[in-house]
Amino acid sequence: MDLKNTFGELVDKLRKARPVIHEITNYVTAESCADAALAAGASPVMADEPEEVIEITAGADALVLNLGTLSFNKQIAMERAAQAAKTKGIPVVLDPVGVMASTVRLNFALKLLNAGYIDIVRGNHSECQALLLGATGGRGVDNMEQGTEEGEALRTAKDAAAKFGCVFAVTGPIDNISNGKQAVVLNNGHPLMQDITGSGCMTTTLVACCAAITKDMLVAAALGVVIMGQSANFLEKKDGPGMFKVRLIDAIYHVTTKWNLVNLKPEEKVS
Repeated sequence: MDLKNTFGELVDKLRKARPVIHEITNYVTAESCADAALAAGASPVMADEPEEVIEITAGADALVLNLGTLSFNKQIAMERAAQAAKTKGIPVVLDPVGVMASTVRLNFALKLLNAGYIDIVRGNHSECQALLLGATGGRGVDNMEQGTEEGEALRTAKDAAAKFGCVFAVTGPIDNISNGKQAVVLNNGHPLMQDITGSGCMTTTLVACCAAITKDMLVAAALGVVIMGQSANFLEKKDGPGMFKVRLIDAIYHVTTKWNLVNLKPEEKVS
């Protein structure tokens, strides 16, 4: 797999195609996600009214389901949208925000996964491990296990992908992305990504933008993660969290218009 050349071609395709990304997302980061999609060349639409999501999804090129501010009506909307996407062959990206901290979130995410609606899951290790084990255990939606052993996140990505039949992108200091048979391991983030609201949600949005323009969900997930990591690395190291977040949207625009994979690591094959 020639990721560097493949990614460059797909970034060009993304900006030319301007895919429509339907996001049923959370009210905390909705604006950041919409801005990230626009900066990458996509066209976002945020619609979570259960009565209109089927129609909106049918006209989209990818669907994002973000559990950040889950409610009863959003569960109805997400399930209807996921069913519509499945019927139309539209890729669905799940962001399982906080599933390790809430039984309601965990059970709903597992319901979507077990129904076969999800093409890509993008979450941190705590979230993805909760899905794999089917168990909660954490405080707050940003919970991350300390001292994760080297290779543990990769095993989680591989095992969860194999279990649910979709791609898992386990993001963190090192990003591990797997379809259960192959994996891509990336190290191209920025420490300040943990200190702002929405970096994970924006990464999920970028993954969906890429899923809209390729049938290879492993490549789509890897490219979305790389765009976010490259954008973070594009910024001045002296910035604090405030300026870092403000400038991140500009960086996404620059990375996708002046493509340069400076930190891409070779993919790691997993048998």
